[in-house]
Amino acid sequence: MSWKIQMVIDGRLHSVENRNMVNLPTKYVQTIRKIHQEKGEEWLQNFSSLIHYCEKKWSLKVLPPFELSYNFVAPAIKKDGGQVVLKLSVPSKEFYSEVDALRYFAGDGMVRIIDMELNRGILILERLTPGDTLVTLEGDIDATKIAAGIMKTLWVPDKSDSTLPHIEERERSLNNFFKEHPLGKAPITQDLLLKAIHTFRRLLDEKNERYILHGDLHHYNILKAESSWIAIDPKGLVGEREYDTIQFLLNNLPDDNIEPILSKRIGILVDKLKLNERRILAWGFAHTVLSICWSLEDGEDYSELFYKSIFVFEKLHNEKFGCLTK
Repeated sequence: MSWKIQMVIDGRLHSVENRNMVNLPTKYVQTIRKIHQEKGEEWLQNFSSLIHYCEKKWSLKVLPPFELSYNFVAPAIKKDGGQVVLKLSVPSKEFYSEVDALRYFAGDGMVRIIDMELNRGILILERLTPGDTLVTLEGDIDATKIAAGIMKTLWVPDKSDSTLPHIEERERSLNNFFKEHPLGKAPITQDLLLKAIHTFRRLLDEKNERYILHGDLHHYNILKAESSWIAIDPKGLVGEREYDTIQFLLNNLPDDNIEPILSKRIGILVDKLKLNERRILAWGFAHTVLSICWSLEDGEDYSELFYKSIFVFEKLHNEKFGCLTK
């Protein structure tokens, strides 16, 4: 073990020697601190020991990480030369939901767990090769059909003993944002917030069949394996299938003229998965408002394309099925 991990702690740059130069980016360190606060700070302080523990227990050589966002994810080589992925997370509700989702999907269309230590936030996952994301595939129609196939494989009816969070938690998140910002917060106006809250409640009151969902399925969470495409990084959520299409619809859009792309994608998903188009459009509107609210809460820049998509979802719904809020 000999890399050099550099991270900013208490305003100072700390380094830990190791074989390969590995930097924990300042933005990643800040994200861990912001989300997990004192627990995250402790996790960062003990990070080098955690890497050493993993290398020793599983006889791994941990390589420099992939691009980091909320978790530390890095390729690793086993003693026998086999390749795996090491994923380290601050133990939290979100981490346990991810593990539960991986177990529910049980490797069927989903990356497989090789080993884990829940109390330490450690996952050893299979390495998908070549590992290209769905973004690299030329042709939006083909990409949408591949995503539809993965959705069909993953979704399983919810059982009463599921420990995963339910979609109502996302409704509560939207309501909480409204309580904090009753007049809205740019670019989300009060009118958009009230429409999204109304749409969430109306869709939930209709009580559509519930499934175990990925919760964050989009182009960057679908990787190429040797002979198929496989999903990674499930958030784990109980809700209706139409809701689980929205993250895919919102990602990898062109800068302009997004309506025909969204329409075509929705048409493919409705056809391949026998989904309700009205509900996709309504969920698209409500969830995209929520997604921007999350960005605003986190102090991050919101996606202009997401913002444009709000009005595309509403326009398509109003043209095909009447006013969204009636």
